[in-house]
Amino acid sequence: MSILFAVTLAAVSTVQPSCSWDRPGVNPYTGKTAAAIDRYTDIPASVRSTLKRRMEEGQSDDKVTITRDGINGKNQYDPAIRDMHFGAASVCATVTRSKWSEKRQEPGAVYCVDQHCILVPRICGNVSRINRLPAVAKAPAAAPPAAAKLGDKLDAKDLGLADADQHEPEELTEEELAKRELQQRQVANKVGKLSRQPGGLEVFDLNEDGTPDPLADGGAFPLPGPFHGDNDGSWPVPTPVPEADTWAMLLAGLGLLGVVARRRRASSRQS
Repeated sequence: MSILFAVTLAAVSTVQPSCSWDRPGVNPYTGKTAAAIDRYTDIPASVRSTLKRRMEEGQSDDKVTITRDGINGKNQYDPAIRDMHFGAASVCATVTRSKWSEKRQEPGAVYCVDQHCILVPRICGNVSRINRLPAVAKAPAAAPPAAAKLGDKLDAKDLGLADADQHEPEELTEEELAKRELQQRQVANKVGKLSRQPGGLEVFDLNEDGTPDPLADGGAFPLPGPFHGDNDGSWPVPTPVPEADTWAMLLAGLGLLGVVARRRRASSRQS
């Protein structure tokens, strides 16, 4: 289409400076889509040609929802709608939706080439223009929180633990030490009755003071230590049992003594 023809279309169309789009669908656009696009003479001819082809083929860039205060889709758009076509060849430069209810929603399709975007509401087909806003860069993902150290707080709750490098030995009074020792003995007493088990494990009953009693329930082997023994606390030294090689040496010595004794008896007889 020549520039002269496009200018002629713009001249014959009725242009109103401002309109209130109160009742979508009441005054739909009845002209041709290509003619509406050609009236946007500020858009380069090559861009208008691409827009017309894509609109004829239904290749929209975005499906949006038009509300009173915005245009919502996968992209971000300025809420203002301008240069809306309605009737046969009428154009409204500025369109307001101030009388819409907050809950009203109208679907539409958006076609964009470069920075030029065309909005076509489904209810009326009123070809109009909108501005697509630049994509907002996403904020970088927050770094994961540092691993909590001992002594840090978890959800504003003090864990009550000290760092290893800040640990100091606990100081207890004699009464506290005696109480802790008694608690340890009580825990030890809960071990229960112990006996010789298959597999070679020896277990014992516990005395009242928490010490093991190896002689309880027929235990066969007393343990050295302060648990059992004479009144003075000493333990009797067991008689050593000779080893096999010791027995062999002893028998060999006895045999040698017998041989010597026989020789002496034989010598005395001959003399």
